[in-house]
Amino acid sequence: MSAQTDTIKAADEVIINGRHYQAVDDKKNAVKNKKKTNPEDSLFIINNNKFYYYNNWLTLGGGVQQNLSYGKPLGFVGGMDFNFHVKKNYFQAGGMLSGPKFSYYDNYSLHLCYGKRFEDKDYHFAAFLGLSYSTGNLITQIDTNKFSVRPFSKPGLFIEGEVVKKITYDVGAGFCLFADWNQAQSMAGLRFILYFSGSYNGKKVKDYKDY
Repeated sequence: MSAQTDTIKAADEVIINGRHYQAVDDKKNAVKNKKKTNPEDSLFIINNNKFYYYNNWLTLGGGVQQNLSYGKPLGFVGGMDFNFHVKKNYFQAGGMLSGPKFSYYDNYSLHLCYGKRFEDKDYHFAAFLGLSYSTGNLITQIDTNKFSVRPFSKPGLFIEGEVVKKITYDVGAGFCLFADWNQAQSMAGLRFILYFSGSYNGKKVKDYKDY
């Protein structure tokens, strides 16, 4: 019977049962990630996992919208937002499509916004305000069998607020309230969203890789 022998050969190397392993040092990872825009004070640890407080995230989902200009019944809206930061400033670039029902759309819009955000290990909150650009068709009923179709393309003003309950620190689900105003038509609505954050940055402790 032979006992296992563990011998440290160097500061960054360990030998276990004759096999060589090399440590992955956090300092080396820091050099690799030097180009990231995360402020140095945003890194923190939860359950030995490293996360960045200032991070990018993606939301996507669908819900209902109300046309505020023409008093139409509630319709469908779907959208996706990519939210990113430059140092400690947050921005949002996103798009939506909407119409009387799912798979039938008469409005498409893009928006670019500036916002504020708060998050902890359980919740994420964010609010954005910015510019939008919408294009589509205004469809109005003239009589029983006649409809008027008028295409439009207009700049506008966009506002959105997000509330997310986290499942893990970087994945969650929630809803967002939004409104989009322009000279052709205005709408407000509610979307249920999935939330995916890029906050995870690996383990805190050293891992030993076989080489």
